[in-house]
Amino acid sequence: MNTAVAIIVYRRENTTMRVFQRIREAKPPRLYVVADGPKSTEEDEACKAVRKIFERKVDWDCQVEKVYSSTNLGLAKRVQTGLDHVFSKEKKAIILEDDTLPDTSFFGFCDELLEKYEDDHRISHISGCNFQPRASNPDHSYCFCSIYSIWGWATWARSWNYFDLGMKDWKDQEKDNFLDHWFHSRRHKKGMRKMFDLHCNNKDPWTWDYQWVYSCLRNGGLSIMPSSNLVSNIGIGPEGTNTYTAKAVKMFPDKLGKVVKPLKHPQIHRDLGFEKRYYSMEKPPILLSLKNYLKNIVRINS
Repeated sequence: MNTAVAIIVYRRENTTMRVFQRIREAKPPRLYVVADGPKSTEEDEACKAVRKIFERKVDWDCQVEKVYSSTNLGLAKRVQTGLDHVFSKEKKAIILEDDTLPDTSFFGFCDELLEKYEDDHRISHISGCNFQPRASNPDHSYCFCSIYSIWGWATWARSWNYFDLGMKDWKDQEKDNFLDHWFHSRRHKKGMRKMFDLHCNNKDPWTWDYQWVYSCLRNGGLSIMPSSNLVSNIGIGPEGTNTYTAKAVKMFPDKLGKVVKPLKHPQIHRDLGFEKRYYSMEKPPILLSLKNYLKNIVRINS
């Protein structure tokens, strides 16, 4: 494996340790630990315990870079500044969070495809989590689509350089044409428009993923989606930055699949059939996420 890994951590020692064990199996040559600072003195010890995992337990030949913040930046700004740092030094990277548990084959999958499509600007993102693997084509190891999962993913500096947390140019976008091109259902278009409007020039952003999706789509980049689910979220619950209802959790994949080498490569084209099957789910995860974010705003401001 030749690709660097970046892991975004905070205060959850148990889930971080489980993700670290998978990283240890992959043995990346470079590891960036992006850690936010504690919100309070009560969180200080928990944050220190998480950082000690990477300071004491890396036992393979690996350059570890500590991208620590002494103050609490919040999720959105910590991810932005952390990955800005990573991609100032790396042309490509695999990104995990402290609750995204990958199958070991995820690393080789990303490593190979990051190399294969490094100079192909039609591709912006590699997803690890496939919420509906049964909708995938079994004849190929992956497909190309406009669905961007950030529960374990990878990208290139050339793509991250377009990222704008404030989405400043959304206000000048031909919104109806843009949404019609990329999204299938009226419900989905309405939901994404609401989130894009909400994050455009937001001075206090609490998330970064919708902005990332927008930056990829705005630049015409497709996402690679594996035919099997390669990443599971093990952090859903009260300690997570975002919490979900029991009904929503049932829709998230809890079983890890595997990709088999050699990879079977498809032709580069947007798989509209996969997208339509994905969005035909009762409530696609991106809409559940939207509903959850809006609930969080109410809770935070009440």
